[in-house]
Amino acid sequence: MKNFLKIFAVVLIFVSCTQNTETPKERMIGFHPNPDLSDLQWHLGTQEAIDQVIALDKVWSARDHEAMREFFVDTVKVTDPSGKTTSNFDEFKNMLEQENPSVSWEFMYAYSVDIDPSQGGEHVQAGFKVNEPDDEDNINEYYIHESYYIIGGKVVTLSQFKQGIIQE
Repeated sequence: MKNFLKIFAVVLIFVSCTQNTETPKERMIGFHPNPDLSDLQWHLGTQEAIDQVIALDKVWSARDHEAMREFFVDTVKVTDPSGKTTSNFDEFKNMLEQENPSVSWEFMYAYSVDIDPSQGGEHVQAGFKVNEPDDEDNINEYYIHESYYIIGGKVVTLSQFKQGIIQE
């Protein structure tokens, strides 16, 4: 009986000291409106997609609209904060060329989420604080939130949302 207890104690210690070798399940959170993917949830995206938006912002802030072309598919769908839409890069570029060239912005945040990492495509969310001078040299400040859908390193859709800044 003593030998049995010694063996049992050694086995118990050995089992308790071994590490669990199961691969932990990838963290998934939230829900989305697509009924065809109801069994999937959001995953964290990749730094690569965020870096793509950072690189795009550098070219965009330099107002090199033609260089921006490499970041978008030709058929990019863009919705600006007023709800105006474009259905290709050339329309988007024309819209950008109409904007006030003295507008400036500060890139404040970016993160990426993905519904199905095995399929490709990420949703990068980015935020900016914008300064827009008016005709009387007053500065209008507001926030812009942008939602990019990126597949294969190219922006497929871009939606922009505007929020006023509450002055306290």
